[in-house]
Amino acid sequence: MVPRPRLDVRFLGHATLQLDLGGIRVLTDPFLRSSLGPLERHGPPPDPRALEDIDVVVISHAHADHFDPVSLAALEGRPLIVVPRGLGRLAQRSARGDVVEVSAGDRVSFGALTIAAVPARHWMSPRGPRAQPVGYLLEGEARVYFAGDTGPFDEMRMLAGNLDLALLPVWTWGPHLGPGHLGPRAAAEVLRDISPAVAVPIHWGTLYPRRLHRVWGAPLAEPGDRFASHAARLAPAVDVRVLRPGDATSIDLVGRASPRPEQFVDP
Repeated sequence: MVPRPRLDVRFLGHATLQLDLGGIRVLTDPFLRSSLGPLERHGPPPDPRALEDIDVVVISHAHADHFDPVSLAALEGRPLIVVPRGLGRLAQRSARGDVVEVSAGDRVSFGALTIAAVPARHWMSPRGPRAQPVGYLLEGEARVYFAGDTGPFDEMRMLAGNLDLALLPVWTWGPHLGPGHLGPRAAAEVLRDISPAVAVPIHWGTLYPRRLHRVWGAPLAEPGDRFASHAARLAPAVDVRVLRPGDATSIDLVGRASPRPEQFVDP
């Protein structure tokens, strides 16, 4: 019996997800440590040994909660590492596999998977690498939008059309949203515009200032459910799946087509 095509998704926390697209395993923005400066991780960190079959790693931008050389060096094997242009030299110091730099509009192939870099509206650290943040459209057996970290911009609407899955950030790592981020309502408005079959909220419930959750836990615990509530009103046709760090889900791909998107322009 031929197995039904499906997309397997595991939310490892923050912006780190493991995706299985037709046998090609992709890891997004790997952050595997238990802390980052004053931030502590809630829930156990992923075991790098359980990620030994990763084929491709995509990194959205140079902030330390998304580009972590320690986590990159801990990965087993020699996955292809895709990073924003300007981050390649730093990534190569930690990566065992090949590193490819991309700008919005560039495409990279890995077997049957195409990795398209798309724009993101996010800020760069003044003293950090001059690497413009990007998101990714992963096209293979399924069509997946990984937004990385971004605020809203009009060109997002160009993603609409047979997206199987959207991975949308719905918060940040602290108690307040800063510029270049989506909150639960803004992310639901993006969801309404791009209309994927399934959406999973990311970038929440994982990193938080040490001990702050004891007196102010709502910004850590609530963004995923708040996103789902807004989405039920603004995008009721979308299947929203709120995963806690470590949770997994599978998406049935039978009968779904995945045409290529229109060309993005930088916002």
